[in-house]
Amino acid sequence: MRAVGRESRRGAALLTALLIVSVAVTVTIGMISAQHLDIRASGNILERDRGLHLALGGEAWAMGILSRDAVESEHDHLNEIWAASPPPIPVTGGTASGRITDLQGRFNLNNLVHEGKQNPVERARFERLLRVMGLDGRLALAVVDWIDADSQVSQPGGAEDETYLGRRPPYRAANQPFVTPTELRLVEGFNEEAVSRLLPLVTALPERTELNVNTAPVELLMTLVDNMTRSEAMILDDKRQRGEGFKELATLLAEPLFKGREVLSGGLTVSSRFFLVEGEVRQGRGRTRLSSLLVRQNGRVIVRRRAQGVL
Repeated sequence: MRAVGRESRRGAALLTALLIVSVAVTVTIGMISAQHLDIRASGNILERDRGLHLALGGEAWAMGILSRDAVESEHDHLNEIWAASPPPIPVTGGTASGRITDLQGRFNLNNLVHEGKQNPVERARFERLLRVMGLDGRLALAVVDWIDADSQVSQPGGAEDETYLGRRPPYRAANQPFVTPTELRLVEGFNEEAVSRLLPLVTALPERTELNVNTAPVELLMTLVDNMTRSEAMILDDKRQRGEGFKELATLLAEPLFKGREVLSGGLTVSSRFFLVEGEVRQGRGRTRLSSLLVRQNGRVIVRRRAQGVL
């Protein structure tokens, strides 16, 4: 009986020892895993900070390019150095890439309302752009109502609070300028497909701007006259691509295809002040994106807005 008792105690002691070892191993594994996570998190933070500093360096480079361009040229076109898209360059642990886009080559949604009133020239241009993109031109009035400060519905096609308060969840019309063109997703009549078509062609700048005919996409060239065909716009595009674009607006307006046609010439230019700089740094599994809105004013290039990701 004593032998059996001793064996039982030995068995219990062995089980207790195994339990203690098991708990110790579990705790140790947990501590090692937590340490690995801490190390990974610290590494990610370091990579993110390093990527951000590299992206800011790219922003500074772009500011220098645009500043020098303003001194060397009085007009802006797509054959200038700033418009080139350089290949990714190697950096420690990865690559960095970036590009500069002329935002005055896009339609500024905030031009639709000027000093509290609808701008008829810009509305006509936007209506034409909508039609060019296969959308209903009357959607322009919904955008006007989104920006203007009053609560009066523009007809036909406008929308104010009573439309948006009926949605789930409800919200009100902004009644102020667009901060980002992606706000179009909130405007009556614009679905995801329509917004996707328009985003490469529109912008939301903090002040009224003119459209640069040297950098505008073909779709925006088609808005210069009503019912301009794509082939006609491609003729203009070919001429501006051959050299330094149109140095003066009068040179463009003297083109033969405009003869006898009413040109929507208001709000056009051949030079630009607002540019978007997009930088991306890839290091290991990490990626850092920086978007910066730059403006040239009073002989300087300044950062008006900056965001990590899409601006």
